[in-house]
Amino acid sequence: MKYKHFDEIQPNHNTNFTMLYFAACRSLCKLEAAIRRTNGGKLTFRQAWLLRRIQHKLSQMAASWKNNSIKRYKTP
Repeated sequence: MKYKHFDEIQPNHNTNFTMLYFAACRSLCKLEAAIRRTNGGKLTFRQAWLLRRIQHKLSQMAASWKNNSIKRYKTP
């Protein structure tokens, strides 16, 4: 899978961050369920660690977005 560099991504005014965050979380849950189905209901340590890492990064992105949106709309 090839990923775009952050600087190459063009702004999109048709989406909002909250919608994208929950969509990513749903996809992550479906991925975990698919992995569990193939492994007989269990995750390896590495698989669980990687899924937790992705979830943590999503949480960090949400926190960063909230910090930026608070600063942006703060009245003096």
